[in-house]
Amino acid sequence: MANLTNVILLEIKRSLREKWFFLYFLLFCGLMAGFLWSGITESQVLGFSGLSRTLITYIEITIIILPLFILISTVRSMVMEKETLVLEYMLSLPISSSAYYWGKSIGRFIIIVIPVLFAIAGSAVWAFAKGYHISWTMIFSYSLMVVSLSICFLGLSYFISSISRKQDTAVLTAFFAWFLFVMFLDVALLGLFLKFHININIVLAVTLANPIELFRIAAYSLFDPKLAVIGPIAWTVMAKLGRSGLLILSFLYPAFLGIFISYIGYILFKENDFL
Repeated sequence: MANLTNVILLEIKRSLREKWFFLYFLLFCGLMAGFLWSGITESQVLGFSGLSRTLITYIEITIIILPLFILISTVRSMVMEKETLVLEYMLSLPISSSAYYWGKSIGRFIIIVIPVLFAIAGSAVWAFAKGYHISWTMIFSYSLMVVSLSICFLGLSYFISSISRKQDTAVLTAFFAWFLFVMFLDVALLGLFLKFHININIVLAVTLANPIELFRIAAYSLFDPKLAVIGPIAWTVMAKLGRSGLLILSFLYPAFLGIFISYIGYILFKENDFL
């Protein structure tokens, strides 16, 4: 346990010194600050105003940028240490492979979620100071979905790191995985359904299996229970699962998927001969 804690702290300290963390922090917190400063809370689109209007816009950014940033910034971490022999040095110390792998994973998770949750908390504080109505249930649910999505793509990142030997290969694999998830969003699925007459249950299964699409539908359902701003596949998912079922699935499934994939990555990592 002491070694695990030391690796977690080492990963946090190392990440705080790297340029990507400051860019990541400024990106998410700066975007939220920009939305609040621009007066977007005063506008009204499709019935959304106040903090809801800001978070709706923030969701659009989170859906695309967060998974990509997690993958690209994290997938190089362990591969780079393989190439520079830092991994060989670390494992020559009295540190087990499990303490190293899970310590890095937990430390990177803490670093990943802090800027996004800080931006969400900051928006809630700002809205409270301005006297806007705040749904704390909505804030908590959205934050929980962000945490779950982060676990999912962090697990995928470490799985890719475990099977990659070169940084270029790892980054290319991570980008392709992100592109695949984004490609099968609502519009693309609807197009395939109409063109090839795919069974609707298969389309729904692919929709729910995609953590980005699940996050998108569940996040919008917090603001619009009828999902009027998305599309027919989202309406069908809502009809099948209900709002509560959709939210529970969005909390549990991405996190479970990320932990499962990360564990597979750990098994592959442990079987490799680094020394």
